[in-house]
Amino acid sequence: MSGKGYRWLSRQRALWLTLGTSAFMGFLMVRLVIIQVADNPSLDAYEASFQLQHISLPAPRGDIVDANGQILAMDVPRDQVVAAPRYVTDPQQEARTLAHYLPFSVRQLKSVLDNGSWYAVLDDSVSPAVANKISRLNLVGISTIPVSGREYPDGTLASQVLGFVGSNDQGLAGIEYEDNKILSGKPGEWTVRVNAAGQPMLPWQEAYTPPKPGDTVQLTIDSDVEAVAQKWLAWGIKRAHAKNGTVIIMNIHTGAIIALANWPDFNPNNPSTATPLEETDYAVQDPFPPGSIFKPATAAAALTLSLVTPNTMFYTDGYKIVDGVRIDDWKPGGWGWITLTRGLEVSSDQVFMDVVLKVGASAFYHFVKLFQYDHPSDVGLPGDSNGVWLPLSQVNAVDLATMGFGQGFAATAMQVITADNAVANDGTLVQPHIVKAILSPTGTVLRRTPVRVESRPMPVKVAKEIQHMMVLEATQGTGVPAQVPGYIIAGKTGTAQKIVDGKTSNTDFVASYLGYAPMPHPKFIMLVSINRPVGKLFYGDQVSAPVWSHIAAFLFKYWKIKPYAGPDNGSKPGPIP
Repeated sequence: MSGKGYRWLSRQRALWLTLGTSAFMGFLMVRLVIIQVADNPSLDAYEASFQLQHISLPAPRGDIVDANGQILAMDVPRDQVVAAPRYVTDPQQEARTLAHYLPFSVRQLKSVLDNGSWYAVLDDSVSPAVANKISRLNLVGISTIPVSGREYPDGTLASQVLGFVGSNDQGLAGIEYEDNKILSGKPGEWTVRVNAAGQPMLPWQEAYTPPKPGDTVQLTIDSDVEAVAQKWLAWGIKRAHAKNGTVIIMNIHTGAIIALANWPDFNPNNPSTATPLEETDYAVQDPFPPGSIFKPATAAAALTLSLVTPNTMFYTDGYKIVDGVRIDDWKPGGWGWITLTRGLEVSSDQVFMDVVLKVGASAFYHFVKLFQYDHPSDVGLPGDSNGVWLPLSQVNAVDLATMGFGQGFAATAMQVITADNAVANDGTLVQPHIVKAILSPTGTVLRRTPVRVESRPMPVKVAKEIQHMMVLEATQGTGVPAQVPGYIIAGKTGTAQKIVDGKTSNTDFVASYLGYAPMPHPKFIMLVSINRPVGKLFYGDQVSAPVWSHIAAFLFKYWKIKPYAGPDNGSKPGPIP
């Protein structure tokens, strides 16, 4: 090729190269504009999501307090020392520094700081002073976070009511579980800024949103009354060599639970040591045949339907034949001819078999519903049982006869005291409740539990008639051991045979006493129920009535209720007001 031809070819190549380069640069410019303008929002979002890491921080739980504001469960302030190992630039050096403040070796700390994770807790409980010193070190990837730990200042007091929390601060039993959402609060957030390579960018802690504490749950329980109830319940159970038991004390007019004690109990500060027997809330979770403390409900049904009067006579000889089946009274030989009033006073099973057979199964089950036995108590505690009843269609005469004196079905202690409270409350049944109010962390009342009337199973006249019968029972009948000198009490004993392996046991009993006082204007109703007493003491009047008496004596003094009964302690109460 000649020199002229070579120069022409070179110029052509240069021209095309210039044109190509210009075109490519133009493309880059256009693309840059698109990136800077059109795609800018999405890229910003991508960059932000990539550069910010968010870590959720648990919120302090709200307090649980008693009716007077005494703290029963609380979070104790403390600090956690946490790390973001992925952002730690020198694990060895930071481990050496932290080892001066934390109870761990350099090797232990380095193994955590060098694991590349997003989040790790180095120590879940340090003093504020130590936390402050560590914060001042400004170590990359290390922070202190204010947290809290659950504490129950009174140990075993109301342990089954309060419950406990797990390692993740979630309620696992009692009020801690039932009202977990109220107590839990709102988690905070720890936000950390990193670069594209995942390394921390100063300042590495971008933002900190503090957790919002949970609300306070105020119970209706009075701690002083609860402590006394637990003391005397434990005494009664040990005295009778029994397995377990419960005491419930309720405000007659409002349904507020003043005390709910179970034995055995446990310490919620160390729940891992508790046995299933200790954790069980027998007041609501363990249905049992109530026995004779159910008889006031049977009497109320018959009196309300005008099938009997307090003076209706019944013949008792110690047993009754129902559809060819012999059902024995608790007292062989019976009492001869006695009135309904006397029948309740001496707790004759035979009288109440006659009474319930007059009522009939259909009407009886109607009153079972009016007395709220057809559903759990809804008192506000977990595990609230519905009890055990035969379907109405399957109830025969023998079943009905035994139900009349409190056998052949099972109900919880809370259901029983709620039902019998309708008698004490002049025929009005109120909803039991154990939560008085929900308070904000600053103490502002967010809501109160209202008094709620559930039903009216009997007219006032019938309630007054049964109250009169129960006063006689407590003052000159089977309930005499429950008396407190100077005060008039209305009550009913109960000794029920338990169902064991599907059969009625002749050796396993539940001994109970239910009473209210002082009459004629009662302030409280109390049920003492002791399960499986062993030995010579197994009747309700022997086992539970003395416990009732000791607790009631305290209540009269505690509430400054002056005695006003005469020398006979009300054994001759006079006409019904």
